[in-house]
Amino acid sequence: MKRKMHTFLSFMLAAALCFSVFSIGGGAYAADSIYVNDSQNVLSGDISSAYAVGDTGTVSVTGGTYAITGSGVVQIGQSTTPIPTVPSGDPDGTTIGIKQQTVRVGLNYYYSSSRNTALTYANLENKVGSGYQFGYYDSSRVFHALGSTDVTTLTMVPNVNTVVVGGTVGCYNIQLPNAYADFDSAKAAASQYADGFPAYINGAYYAMIGNYQSAADTNNARVSLGVTGNIFTGSSRCVAVTKTNTTKILFEFDCGTNANLAVRPLAANTKAITWFKGYAYYGDFEYFRYINDKLTVTNILNIEDYVKGVLPYEMSSSWPAEALKAQALCARSYFATSVGKFSSYGFDLTNDDLSQVYRGTNSATSATDSAVDATVGEYVAYNGSVCSTFYFSSDGGGTEDSENIFLTALPYLRGVLDPYEDAVPQSLNSRKSWSYEFTGAQLASKLASYGYSGGNIVSMTPEYSDTNNVIKMTFSDANGNKKVLTKDSNYGVLGLPSVHYTVTQSATGAFVITGSGWGHNVGMSQFGAYSMAKNYGLNYRQIIRFYFTGVNISQGTLV
Repeated sequence: MKRKMHTFLSFMLAAALCFSVFSIGGGAYAADSIYVNDSQNVLSGDISSAYAVGDTGTVSVTGGTYAITGSGVVQIGQSTTPIPTVPSGDPDGTTIGIKQQTVRVGLNYYYSSSRNTALTYANLENKVGSGYQFGYYDSSRVFHALGSTDVTTLTMVPNVNTVVVGGTVGCYNIQLPNAYADFDSAKAAASQYADGFPAYINGAYYAMIGNYQSAADTNNARVSLGVTGNIFTGSSRCVAVTKTNTTKILFEFDCGTNANLAVRPLAANTKAITWFKGYAYYGDFEYFRYINDKLTVTNILNIEDYVKGVLPYEMSSSWPAEALKAQALCARSYFATSVGKFSSYGFDLTNDDLSQVYRGTNSATSATDSAVDATVGEYVAYNGSVCSTFYFSSDGGGTEDSENIFLTALPYLRGVLDPYEDAVPQSLNSRKSWSYEFTGAQLASKLASYGYSGGNIVSMTPEYSDTNNVIKMTFSDANGNKKVLTKDSNYGVLGLPSVHYTVTQSATGAFVITGSGWGHNVGMSQFGAYSMAKNYGLNYRQIIRFYFTGVNISQGTLV
């Protein structure tokens, strides 16, 4: 029940506190009815004995330095974040054109000298299924079968002499003179020799014999066998398929840069699942050399199976279903805007944090798969185009405009004040609050790698966005030398978890940086999505529409 003020002291206190609301720069505003009293309707001591009741019924003990607002009490200097208008949770019936629904993911690849996970050779093993087809994908991402094997464990090697578990696979072969009409004909001809095998070279089938480590060795073998034919070694894109733990070649493929070897796992009456480097995957695999002697390995699969391999690695499967659905939309839309992004390297996106984490089926659960199935074909769209659906762990209270962190201003990536994360306990979100301390010398040392050449830092002056994130930081030394950081440098240079922080100086002059959140703060907060679903009962459409401004949730159709 609201209590009217009955004492002059209470009246004066309320007047003083309300005045302070309007004098702190607009962070809080007094409501029409604010009541201050202790249990006897009279303040019995200093301000710490007072409490306030706001229009919403929120009760707060004042203490310290506080201002009274319509919703209770806020500490001076701290912003308040009211619960915003809840977005609609209804479907909007829109559709959007999608360029591609077949995903090409770089599993092991070359991107730069610091991101080079390409392999000397690559093993593959059926988990669910038996045998494989060999073939290639055309420019429309249609698979063309060339041949098959019932062997369940394969090792792909590049066209260099390669040491494998069973010995060395040489990159020279004897190519018998005739071309053949199909795989079976070439295989039959090759089978006349103990180490013969079929090959597909620049659009034609051939029978090959053996694998040797030099042209001289190949010629000696040709003479010894008494056969006519060419000494063959493939192009830099040539890949041989061997039986794992042996040097026996089963098939060889070389179409130069026109096509790459693709291997399709086979399974009768079920969906094939294949082991690769400890992870189980749906879909096919592609192999080629990029700029060195090692193999790039890609996984090629349907968009929905891809999202099922992202979801459990980007969000815990134990989280609420509506949060998982929101994450599924983000993962699916992220792919749609990434098609062709890494085309010169042979894939659309990577399986790590260069894109988004993808590890196949190992950690998928009924909960994560159901979230994908429940949103099948849905994308986040703005003005008829698919959105770049960035996401991150937590924002600390406010997301950020894209141009304040990255380069481009996108209308749907607008910063929003986020009250939802606050309901998540520190025990679950370990980055809900954090603190770092630096001396002026330590700051100068960190900044030196980014062009700063002054003395020890004596001041840090932050500039904040409307959502309370640091978008510019000016560092100064005693002689007036300055270094200004902007965008993601505002947390990356210092190794901070996010841009949501404040700076104070301790009695010793050290700079204490206190903040909340983890990530770049652009797009969807994963812990915010968790809280919106669990603590506020909101659905995935409401989550998406809160974090992405003015968007539709559209059904994708291939164009």
